[in-house]
Amino acid sequence: MGSTTRDDIYILPEATAASLILTHPTEDEKRRTWTLNHKEWGGALTLQEYLKREPYLTTVPLSRDGGMTHWILTDSSWTVENGGDRPVLASCESISKRVLVASPNDTTVREGIGHGVGSVFTYPEFRGYRYAGRMLNELGPALRKWRTEIHNGQDAICSALWSDIGKAYYAKKGWAPFPSLHAEFSVPNNQTPDNDEQTNGKGNVAPVTYDNLESLCAQDEQLLREKILRSAKETGRTSVAFAPDHDTLRWHLFREDFIAAILFKSTPQQADVMTCIKGALAGSEGRRVWALWSRNYYGGKGSPADNVAKNTLYILRLVIEPEEKEEKEGEPSEDILTAFTAVMQTALREAKTWHLGKVDLWNPTPVVKRLIERSGLQHGWVDRDEESIPSMMWYGDEDVREIEWVVNEKYCWC
Repeated sequence: MGSTTRDDIYILPEATAASLILTHPTEDEKRRTWTLNHKEWGGALTLQEYLKREPYLTTVPLSRDGGMTHWILTDSSWTVENGGDRPVLASCESISKRVLVASPNDTTVREGIGHGVGSVFTYPEFRGYRYAGRMLNELGPALRKWRTEIHNGQDAICSALWSDIGKAYYAKKGWAPFPSLHAEFSVPNNQTPDNDEQTNGKGNVAPVTYDNLESLCAQDEQLLREKILRSAKETGRTSVAFAPDHDTLRWHLFREDFIAAILFKSTPQQADVMTCIKGALAGSEGRRVWALWSRNYYGGKGSPADNVAKNTLYILRLVIEPEEKEEKEGEPSEDILTAFTAVMQTALREAKTWHLGKVDLWNPTPVVKRLIERSGLQHGWVDRDEESIPSMMWYGDEDVREIEWVVNEKYCWC
């Protein structure tokens, strides 16, 4: 497992070496890692802009005060005599999140902690040594006990990641793949006068902004708790969901605000970046549909308007109030259909305004699938098998393949 020769020259260890440890990086090591992984995850940001965004994301709700943790795999046998900085053989991040769970015999929903894992990365010069695999082997068990003090010392319920290298690799490490279907709406094909006439003046559409976001998140969680209990009883399986709470949604929204403020700083839209709507709400009280979304801009030279085909508006969370009635009847009612169509038309118009070429809605429920088909909106279905594959490691007694991941939508991603 060695690390040095008689000349004190550092030798890279085997991935199985006992000297390899999972630990946390210094500030300099974080910056070095961000500099190297910018090409992977910098999107439309320059390196300097990306180096500002990553520290910023540790200060926002959900990830501040220890909510985000940076991890590295390094060699404990390295010494300063080896020269240079200690090797960062692999790196990643985790964010602690609230998780809601119910078993078939439960009458109330239990709450615990879960972890979202992201930015799994190996420095280019260390690739091929299976260091990322070793890091993940260490990380899975470590997260089970990580930050459990915020839930009375109870083990974490689960951890999750979103694989961009297919379904097999992370499954072998204990993160089982879950459904990865999404509906994709092409913005130009839907932006027609006829479609606008169908929804203008209907559905009582109102914007979702930072002012009403918190109350909607609270209502969503109440509905979701009921849905989890129903799911557990109907399927006979333990059902789990990441809580779509205020902090979780703001993490996504603050992230996109930061990026958009940079990308639109020299355009007439600059003043609207921070005040643009974050979603849409339609329908009457007790029979509402709402969606929250975020703008995502991808790499390439030029302005956002030059990369429209790649840019995407993601529906973070879609809520039907209440969905139980529609589930039982099997066919969505006309008022819910009208509200849904109005919300999606608003999303399409916002996408066009902000140079986004498509709108993606992840893992729609059977009710939402029927609404999509009946809405008249042009769309396609994408069953992802390589990118953004939701994958979960379960820390309970059940086999993860018997777990129902309820509302496995984009807001869970990190």
